[in-house]
Amino acid sequence: MGNFSRDWGQKAEDVAYEYCLKEGYVIKERNWRLGNSFEIDLILQRDNILIFAEVKARQTSEEALEAVDINKRKKMIKAADIYLRYQKEDFEYRFDIITIVGTPEHYMLEHYPDAFIPLVNGRC
Repeated sequence: MGNFSRDWGQKAEDVAYEYCLKEGYVIKERNWRLGNSFEIDLILQRDNILIFAEVKARQTSEEALEAVDINKRKKMIKAADIYLRYQKEDFEYRFDIITIVGTPEHYMLEHYPDAFIPLVNGRC
């Protein structure tokens, strides 16, 4: 099951990457990492907006959205904050979730722009 999940996750990231290109996003980063603690699947740009996107592959849509839990959101927020601090210009930003639901052979992609908004006190 482990290899299936890993392979399905990689295929889903490839599908999401191609979808974002087709939709006109500029791909700034793919699988951006900071140490072992932080990773953002896709960092996209459209105009002056940076989009930090999490890609989740699951067999059901409920599992996919629930997989981006409060802990994952907090890590994304911290990683995005660090990434934004190193940019030479100011950007607006948002957090998206892209779900790929089904199997590698038969799947449906859903894109949730502005899936969550970080609050000033660090809560999601």
